[in-house]
Amino acid sequence: MLSEKRRDTLLAYVREHRSIGVDDLANLLRVSVSTVRRDLDEMHERGLLRRVHGGALSLQVPEAHEEPVKERAVDNSDAKHRIAARAVELIESGSTILLTGGSTTAHMVPHLASVPDVTVVTNSVAIAHAIGTMPDPVQVLVLGGLMRSGELSLLGYLTTQALAEIHIDMAFLSAYGVDHEYGILGAHLAEAETDRNMVAAARRLVVLADHSKFNRRSAVRIAPKAGIDILVTDRDTPEEPLDALREHSVEIHQV
Repeated sequence: MLSEKRRDTLLAYVREHRSIGVDDLANLLRVSVSTVRRDLDEMHERGLLRRVHGGALSLQVPEAHEEPVKERAVDNSDAKHRIAARAVELIESGSTILLTGGSTTAHMVPHLASVPDVTVVTNSVAIAHAIGTMPDPVQVLVLGGLMRSGELSLLGYLTTQALAEIHIDMAFLSAYGVDHEYGILGAHLAEAETDRNMVAAARRLVVLADHSKFNRRSAVRIAPKAGIDILVTDRDTPEEPLDALREHSVEIHQV
């Protein structure tokens, strides 16, 4: 069983049974105890479960409330438009970029034709459709997976498997929330797990977040602050969290 599929199965067992032992997991997955221990240790570090002596416990993590992407598109739309336009200016000719689903990354679409020979990889059905209806559409690769209704994003094992075959220069992440201590926050467990895999596949991570994202809290982390290369935000964002991110070598663009 491939490692990513094995870990998805392992996590499903832990969530179903609330608690389970290492020996039981090894028998269920038909792998060695040492392999299970390594998987559990990694998943504990990623905040997916709680590692305990002899096994693991499920984390009952509450998901944050998030409006559908079509409704979010009108919130702070002027700031999102400016952020998206600046983000596109960061793309070099001939690059392969990844756009995660989200209202701010969607604002990048009208500007993409200005970048010569760009290839867009996305798990967002909405973004792929918007690119396809452009007067001069750019090349787009759509990652497969299970579609999340309302968000129109594709998630899960198939999405992750497709990423293994693609070289990505920059990932553009439309953040649910930004915590200058904890990192980039997500609202939905399954979406956050897919987002983690997508940003890990890219050489550089660009986070798009207007000022309202700095007031949000969530129990789900997508990336630590050390994993952010560039943050693009608007001028209404407070300086204190931005200064804290600059101390960790995050390049800040305010528009």
